[in-house]
Amino acid sequence: MSTRRRILSLLLAAALLMASVSAVFATGATEDVADGPVTLNYHITSTPPIIDPSANWLNEVSVNMFVALIGWDPVANEIYPRGATSWTISDDGLVYTFDIRTDMEWSDGTPVTADDWVYGFQSVVNPETASPTAFRLSIVENAQAVTDGELPVDSLGVVALDEDTIQVTLEQPASWFLVSLSSIGYALPQSVREEFGTDWTQPENIVVSGPYILTSAAANDLYVLEKNPSYYDAANVQIEQVNMIVVPQQSTALAMYENGELDTVVVPIEDLDRIQNDPTLGQEFDSTPRLISQFYWFNVGRAPFNDINVRKAFAAAVDKETLVSRITRGGERATDTISPPGVVGYVDPSQEVGVPFDPEQARAYLAEAGYPGGAGFPSVTVGFNFSEFNANVAQALQAMWEQHLGIEVTLNGVEGGAYGSLTSAGEFDMYRWGWGMSYADANYIHEGLFHSKVMTEAVQEHRYNSPEFDRLIDEAAFAPSVAAREALYLEAERLLVEEELGIIPLFFPSDNRVTKPYLNRVLVPILTQEFWNWTIDE
Repeated sequence: MSTRRRILSLLLAAALLMASVSAVFATGATEDVADGPVTLNYHITSTPPIIDPSANWLNEVSVNMFVALIGWDPVANEIYPRGATSWTISDDGLVYTFDIRTDMEWSDGTPVTADDWVYGFQSVVNPETASPTAFRLSIVENAQAVTDGELPVDSLGVVALDEDTIQVTLEQPASWFLVSLSSIGYALPQSVREEFGTDWTQPENIVVSGPYILTSAAANDLYVLEKNPSYYDAANVQIEQVNMIVVPQQSTALAMYENGELDTVVVPIEDLDRIQNDPTLGQEFDSTPRLISQFYWFNVGRAPFNDINVRKAFAAAVDKETLVSRITRGGERATDTISPPGVVGYVDPSQEVGVPFDPEQARAYLAEAGYPGGAGFPSVTVGFNFSEFNANVAQALQAMWEQHLGIEVTLNGVEGGAYGSLTSAGEFDMYRWGWGMSYADANYIHEGLFHSKVMTEAVQEHRYNSPEFDRLIDEAAFAPSVAAREALYLEAERLLVEEELGIIPLFFPSDNRVTKPYLNRVLVPILTQEFWNWTIDE
């Protein structure tokens, strides 16, 4: 990496902490900082949420600080040993025995033991943690009873056989269980976590096992990760410092990238044409598929969407190819199903599952529901969590429904954190949702979103759920082969997006990004990036 680049990286960190980025870049620098750390300047749009990996969805802070039992290679699309060096599975598929690394240390120098892994699993399902991801371990023996407060946490089917071995017992076989451990069940430092409570992840308290440690945290400003010398594979971590810079507006972040202040950023829709046509920036642009689905829920609990013909009318009136080619324009792939390409359970379009775009058929469905030409159809409200991208999509859908069905649609874009509460309360007739995969198996989206066990009784009143869908997903866990599992997933998808139609799938997004030529990324197609696999040319 050039001397000038090292200087800019260090100055940027200091500048942001003083809330004066532009001023510092204007001052120049001296050679005495040229030997600073290899630094990545990375854009995030908001202050990272809860960092504790047992208490929240993973984010790019937590995923880079803690080691999972299993790693997932996005290039080879296969698992590999990480916190565990090896494992065995009992003949009945219920008992997993993991030999854990003996060369792992916490950042305070103490060894990571089997008890730390057990505590990490217990923390996820402990009702005091109130983790939104607890459902992901419901397959583990007694997990649901622990989460419901019916059994103590030490009843969980995860035990230490000795200092270097843990055993996990499942309630039923689950063919997807191993890959799921690439993003849940991290070892945690019990004494630190219990001493400091929710403040244990503050820079002055935190103890980690992974490649990086949080050394500075300024909400709405800058989060700094520094290389953890205690990490077992520290010799292969080249980037020594990651400045995670909070910039809410993507357009501002892009300007910072063009000014040399950020190393990689997402390109906003309105800048795609300019960037791709620019002789320099076009060479730095890349569009990469992500394991993410975007779709709209129907409120099936009240009229008019309690009528499947109405739901089919709305689905058949959506021209998804036009949506991705003229509205989003970022390499998104239109879809009539929900599981993204690249995961076990993806449904190829040749299977003809879902409701295709057919305006004439859409009007026929609406007439069959008692609203010929849209006559007498009530006004409906469609909600979305506000961003320019989501607003553009919602406006396009509004126009399609009004044009092809002759009905009136009101849009309600919600800013801030209230959106989740409003949708859980069934506030809208339809509403936008997105789901990023944490492991490459359709179980994650099928069970994580559409299985009735992840919904409260109140949510079940308005959000699609089906005993037959539940049965198919539960049965898939027992499937003796990938082919058998995929056959069950196919049946479940047909129910969800066609026969019972609880949602309108829209598209699978892409990561549209510019990256400086000196930065070598291994882009993980899920939501969190692994900086320890990235390098910077020196």
